[in-house]
Amino acid sequence: MASRGRVFPGVQHRRPVPQIVVVGGSVVVIILLGIVGYSMRLRSHAYSLQNSETAETGNMLNQDAKEKLAGLNAEKSRLLQQINEWNQKAEDIGLASHKLSVLDTATGSTTSAVVASNTQPGSCEKGPLANKYPMKTPAQVEQDNPELAAAVKKYAKNDEIMLTLANGVMICQNTTICWWNGGNILQSFLEILEHNKITNYVIGVMDDETEKYLAERNANQFRVNIKIPQSQKNTHPANRVSTIKYTLLRQLIQLGYNTYITDMDLVYMSNPFNHLHRDSDIEIQTDGFDDTAYGIIEGVHDPSMGWGAGGLYMKLFTTNVGAMYAKANHRTFALMNQVADYLSANSGWDQQVFNEFLIKPSYKEFVHSGSSFRVMDYMKFMNSKIFFKSRRGEFLPGAQATGKTPVMVHFNYHPDKHKRMLCIIDRYFKGNVSACDHFPPGSDKPEDHLYPYCMRMLDKMQHSSGNVWD
Repeated sequence: MASRGRVFPGVQHRRPVPQIVVVGGSVVVIILLGIVGYSMRLRSHAYSLQNSETAETGNMLNQDAKEKLAGLNAEKSRLLQQINEWNQKAEDIGLASHKLSVLDTATGSTTSAVVASNTQPGSCEKGPLANKYPMKTPAQVEQDNPELAAAVKKYAKNDEIMLTLANGVMICQNTTICWWNGGNILQSFLEILEHNKITNYVIGVMDDETEKYLAERNANQFRVNIKIPQSQKNTHPANRVSTIKYTLLRQLIQLGYNTYITDMDLVYMSNPFNHLHRDSDIEIQTDGFDDTAYGIIEGVHDPSMGWGAGGLYMKLFTTNVGAMYAKANHRTFALMNQVADYLSANSGWDQQVFNEFLIKPSYKEFVHSGSSFRVMDYMKFMNSKIFFKSRRGEFLPGAQATGKTPVMVHFNYHPDKHKRMLCIIDRYFKGNVSACDHFPPGSDKPEDHLYPYCMRMLDKMQHSSGNVWD
């Protein structure tokens, strides 16, 4: 007859201890619920003995097992409570949680626990400036900007959101303040979103007029509560608005949203989210119109050097932040901080500043954010110079066009933006293939274009410092 307190063969009696292990720089809480496995084996062993021994022996063993199981279940409950407490602490410091299910082989039931892992946006993707620019938790950002957080949470899809900014200039009720020769760009942009069934967007409004206009049309919006930096007060109105996008991007990145930021002076022929590669931190349109958009190697030759006369260098066209997809991680967060910090202290064209911080490598005291970037295919994410000039023969006249329909056309090379937007809408949305045929390759009045302003600003910056971070 078996005695009470019998030790079952093959059952370990050591009490397991929960541990915290550091793996690859990320904290992973590994809960060793060996006590649960011990309970399972003990119960299974007790059942087998009950079938093989006498009823009396089985009853005694069963009673013994019940007492042991009662103690083990109490210990299991204590451990599960500890896990949940750890999970709560993890959430408080920005760690995400995952459910762990343990199967009881004796009964077929499951016991659930929660295991925390460090999956705060970008936590496993830190760059060289992670310590200089520490990220807040999503909960902290929600406290700072509850309206933005609520709007993005409502409209985002698969943690992706399209962001754009608008003020009364885009409505252009007063034609003296719209420098593109008139036309309601905001209205056309809403039509473009509707045509392509783009619903995961949000518009940051800058004034009462725009807020009322969008509310009347049930558009996704939130009120921007960020002040334009004093350093930008004497710059072009379009540039003043653009400087705010980097502060908003910082907040969206910390909230964990991958953000496609877009200007409104463009026409999407299809949903841009369907054409992204998502293999880089930044995916961005180019202002280029040939292979310099992707970078080409060129050489110099100095005969006075004799044998060492030759040298190579890279020529790369600047990118355009008017169509850019930014992943939510520490590297992109650092990049947006670098740009926002510079613009808050210095006047400048935000696009030129952004390009310097994105493209230039680390050197001397300057440290690059570590952000990787992909240049979008310029035949899909197209600028207006490509459509109307450099590849004009592929698209115009429309009746003889051989070029594939682009994902978008961005009117960054022409001052008559809205008129050209309408011709693209008429051609690709409504089937009027000749709608754009009469537009010239360039601008009839180049003095009206923003480009001279940008060049003056660039010249001023280069003569004053040479580098945006000096």
